[in-house]
Amino acid sequence: MARHIDFPENLYEVLGLDPSASDEEVRRAGRRRQRETHPDLGGNAEEFTRVRLAVEVLSHPRHRAEHDAWLATTRGLPTPARTGVRLRQQQRAPRTAQPPRSPAQPAARHAAAGSEAPAFDRIPKPSVDVRRLGWYRRAWHRPAEVWPGTAPVAPPPSPRELATVLPFLLVSLAVVVLLSLPMSPLATPWWPVAAVIFVGGLVWLVLRSRGSNPALANAIYWLVIAGSALSGALSFVDGMAGIISGGHDPLSAHVLRGVAALVVVALAMLAWWGLKPRARKMSLERLLMRLADESAPAADSEQQVYGTPGATAMTHSAPGVHPVRRQYAEQIVGERIAALARIPGVRIVHGLRLPGGDPEIATISTAILAGRRLALIDDELRATGDYAVDARGALTRDGSPVNGTIDFPHRVERLHEYFGDVAEVRGWLTIVPDAPGEFAVDNARTWARVRLASVESMLREAGDWLAEDGNRVDRLLLRDLLELQVTP
Repeated sequence: MARHIDFPENLYEVLGLDPSASDEEVRRAGRRRQRETHPDLGGNAEEFTRVRLAVEVLSHPRHRAEHDAWLATTRGLPTPARTGVRLRQQQRAPRTAQPPRSPAQPAARHAAAGSEAPAFDRIPKPSVDVRRLGWYRRAWHRPAEVWPGTAPVAPPPSPRELATVLPFLLVSLAVVVLLSLPMSPLATPWWPVAAVIFVGGLVWLVLRSRGSNPALANAIYWLVIAGSALSGALSFVDGMAGIISGGHDPLSAHVLRGVAALVVVALAMLAWWGLKPRARKMSLERLLMRLADESAPAADSEQQVYGTPGATAMTHSAPGVHPVRRQYAEQIVGERIAALARIPGVRIVHGLRLPGGDPEIATISTAILAGRRLALIDDELRATGDYAVDARGALTRDGSPVNGTIDFPHRVERLHEYFGDVAEVRGWLTIVPDAPGEFAVDNARTWARVRLASVESMLREAGDWLAEDGNRVDRLLLRDLLELQVTP
């Protein structure tokens, strides 16, 4: 049976798209709107949440089909039938059956990669005292703020809400009290009906302000409106009947009860309007929570490290890469990267592929996510010397270009394009010397988003940068990273 989901609004309108928009148009519009609304770029946080929800729903075939069905049912808007796969799955290379790797294959790649790898025990291990680093000494508060969390975070009451909800509550309560007091001119034996309507109004206010169960909230709201309006109408009818029959109740009491009921109806409508922004925000967050719970790590998960350093190097390295040297570098750097888990919002993912690349090739050693900041780390074991970047963007050692090309800056740019403006992406090409001797990195010139680094400078720079958003976990970004992780 197909699921029924109530969406808070037409998500095509959020992105400024027609329902017939292609996946590529959704991707482009999502990037543009995320750039315009990103809180870190001067945008509005609530608008950014709306855009994130629209991108999440419209880039997923099943969720988009549910949204289209909702549009057709509630708005009468026809949507074209479409087939296809999720955008980010579409960007991946198809998973084809891989021939079994022969035992000699790593050795053949080893020979093609160049120099022999030194014994692991003979490689000098960088000694980094992280206790001297600023991000490590900071007083962190756990747990980190998780988004989407286990429950939507209610904003503080706005002046609009106070100006519309308080009159409804106070007047409704006053009417019930006046109807129940025997000495009151509005006294009536039917006052328990008004009390039930008042309780229904309270239940509606709670549901409306929390954005939970909108169908039930709407049903209760219309029952409150109908009950109040009917009470007012009956008061007027009762008064007219009293005049005709010569009853003893003064006409003014019936008129006052009828007017009071109509005032409650008007104030209930005003309260509905006043709570509309809050209800929409809470509904958006609840729907995002539901989508995240389907595919992302649990909101209460305390796991900070995914994968093992060096686990993909021997069998999932790119052609031309020395698998043993890469494994040694990833193990050495990965062991020290683990210290970043002191930052509550940090999530470390080892062994990633490029979107759209070979799903069996891990081209990025480690990704470190904190909030909406993503640090990409690539580890290389190289000879000692002074490393720098020349005017052409080539890596040099002691002033001479190194053998081979450096693809890591292009990979960082690729992931920057992939994540758009949802995440700020930077990279560190971390060089580990394979023997004792003089070693230094010079960042007088750097690539656009990538810096050269030793293990210590990478931990210092990346840690300080990630710490600026270190108390948040974006579950949707973490899910997207885990989709790129290569299984050893």
